[in-house]
Amino acid sequence: MSKHPAEIIKRPLLTEKGTTMNEQDNKVLFEVAMDANKIDVRNAVEKLYDVTVLAVRIQIVRGKLKRVGRSS
Repeated sequence: MSKHPAEIIKRPLLTEKGTTMNEQDNKVLFEVAMDANKIDVRNAVEKLYDVTVLAVRIQIVRGKLKRVGRSS
């Protein structure tokens, strides 16, 4: 894939669970592009943050449904 690393890595996920993982296990959570694979994510993180990536795990999470309109 010939995407720029900033197009693959959208943003870091800042959650309570992610913060705990970062402090204890030195793991970081990112939101990435849907068409990115593990190799793309690894290369993008290494280029953007100048680190060596040991492993990449990808999980597809569906968005939550939002109600539109009034409910009484």
